Amino acid sequence: MDAIRLGDLTVSDGHPCYFVAEIGGLFKNFDEAKRLINSAVEIGINAVKFQTLEADTITTKNNFFDLGVTGHISQYDFFKKFEPSKELQKQVIKYANDCGITVFSAPSHIKDVEFMEGIDVPIYKIGSDLACHIPLLKKVGHLGKPIILSTGMTTLEEVRDSVNAIFETGNKKLILLHCVSDYPTKIEETNLSAINTLKKEFDVPIGYSDHTVGINTTFAAAIFGANLIEKHFRHSSNEKSPDDIHALNSEQFLELINNVRDFEKSRGSGKKIPSSAEKVNLVSNRVSIVSLVVIQKDDVITSEMIDVRRPGTGLAPKYFDSLIGKKALVDIPKDSPIKKEMVLWK
Repeated sequence: MDAIRLGDLTVSDGHPCYFVAEIGGLFKNFDEAKRLINSAVEIGINAVKFQTLEADTITTKNNFFDLGVTGHISQYDFFKKFEPSKELQKQVIKYANDCGITVFSAPSHIKDVEFMEGIDVPIYKIGSDLACHIPLLKKVGHLGKPIILSTGMTTLEEVRDSVNAIFETGNKKLILLHCVSDYPTKIEETNLSAINTLKKEFDVPIGYSDHTVGINTTFAAAIFGANLIEKHFRHSSNEKSPDDIHALNSEQFLELINNVRDFEKSRGSGKKIPSSAEKVNLVSNRVSIVSLVVIQKDDVITSEMIDVRRPGTGLAPKYFDSLIGKKALVDIPKDSPIKKEMVLWK
């Protein structure tokens, strides 16, 4: 798998899971954006991501949402309410950079790329709605910047077409995200096994963009091997948003990060060998063959003379039967682990 650099961090197998806080639609002004960025920095989120969109280019005026979080409403009216001004986007970029946290955005239309280049967006997130927008993928691919591509609502064949379109530009800095584009997503529809399907199919890091409620499924995605996790991030002081239901507050997001970091520590190498602590403990806590009585030199060892008990510094129990009938080469005190060199084995 190719390793991808996002800022100063590497996204790939063998590296810590990379966390992205999706704040698009969860702030309407600079003060609300600052609250989210400050909280993200405080709890150690790796990056914040917002959305570059205009209602006039993202949808037609006769298109409607019919989602649990929105009800039946005009998509145009919805996006008009949440579209961030160009000035606000510039402020968000500058403030996040000043705070030392990676910040990037997602275009909603191919025309957005020119503006995004003007504010020097370092990473391009392509949402699931645009996952099959080949002209956009090629345009962004030619920029040579890292691309994070969500794959909600797509088939594996469609993902393959999109990946090929990006790779044909010479840009290999690609991260794919498994995603289910339903808000909130039902746990039984998350299909986390698709993370491994994408890993087998594409030699790129694979992440997960989550819209379930809570952290359980998000944490499970890390266990399935997600290299990057994107989750909506909210602040209780900000105005209410339809995304609040599947967004995490800072306490929940920190719990998620800590759980994943603990999992990463526990994952290990996969080799079944004693741990460093066990190598110390096995000396006293494992069993070996010990003497039940004083065994004098030249005595022939019988089953009544020996037993299997702690500590583990003598012969392993597998030698118990073969030790019977052997002659002692030295005096062996009672309650002593019997060592190989104490016995004549011929």
